[in-house]
Amino acid sequence: MACQSQLEALRTWNIALIVILVLTGVVVAVVLFFYKKNRKAHKKIMADIEENQLANYEISKMLAKKMEETETQTRELQETSAELKWQTENALRLFDEVESQKKELTDSIQYAQRIQTILLPEENFINEILNDYFILFRPRDIVSGDFYWINAKSNKTIVVVADCTGHGVPGAFMSLLGITFLNSIVREDNLQADTVLNQMREQIIKSLRQTGKELENKDGMDLAMCIIDWENSRIEFAGANISLVLLRRTADSPHKMIEMRADRMPIGLYGGECRPFNRHFVTILPGDSIYMFSDGYCDQFGGKDLKKYKKKNLTKMLSEIHTLNMSDQKKIIEQTFNDWKGDLPQVDDVLMVGIKI
Repeated sequence: MACQSQLEALRTWNIALIVILVLTGVVVAVVLFFYKKNRKAHKKIMADIEENQLANYEISKMLAKKMEETETQTRELQETSAELKWQTENALRLFDEVESQKKELTDSIQYAQRIQTILLPEENFINEILNDYFILFRPRDIVSGDFYWINAKSNKTIVVVADCTGHGVPGAFMSLLGITFLNSIVREDNLQADTVLNQMREQIIKSLRQTGKELENKDGMDLAMCIIDWENSRIEFAGANISLVLLRRTADSPHKMIEMRADRMPIGLYGGECRPFNRHFVTILPGDSIYMFSDGYCDQFGGKDLKKYKKKNLTKMLSEIHTLNMSDQKKIIEQTFNDWKGDLPQVDDVLMVGIKI
């Protein structure tokens, strides 16, 4: 009985040992399974970490490069900003210098304008020798190359309209010469218009030392001289490229126009032959209107087609308004010019003198 009991106990222990071994094997298998599984996961995690580290390294390199580029761009912008600041300061300095020089030049030209204005006939003096007249005088610049000259000798009124070569300061210098020569030449009581123009030409050629050589300056002036002889009711005229227009109302025509044509040569030396200027006469009647004008009005660009106004349009307008008083005529002539020119720049000096007999 004791042996049987021992055998049963041994068998029980063997069974228990087998169970323990089986369980141990299962545990080891489970442990190995999870170890292998965790090892794969670990390897994947490590691979992911390594990949992330590599990506982070590339990103870091890229960020470093971008930062370097940004720093370079920042330095360049700072340098450009400094350059722009210097250029701006320099430009402002130059602008101030130019403005200062412009002001000095403008002040000088305005002073020249005052001198030129002083040399033109005074309005009070003109009013003493002419009853109904207008003078339309619009320099393109501050000073003008156009000028007018009016005087009286022995119950005769002398009216001159002139257009010098150039405009602005160069033209103004020529106008001063013209006024000076007229003051010197027109002294005799028995003056003649053609003689004055011939002497003017001699003075201009001599003063400008013109010899007719090639490439020599051709400075001079176009000029019209009208001598109104009140006692004999006639006009004496001579012109260098500037004609005289007389408009008269008659029984046959309310707009009869008489044009006293100028010689086609200037006061000065030019390419053609210097022939003596011609003298013309015309009888005048009460109510006659006479006009002399430079080419500035006719040469002005404007209108819807941006063309020159032209002489034919001007004489047509004058023929339509010549019966009005001269003050009203001037308003119409000036308004027509402004409307025609519009916003376009004035191309030349404008001068027109109208006289009602």
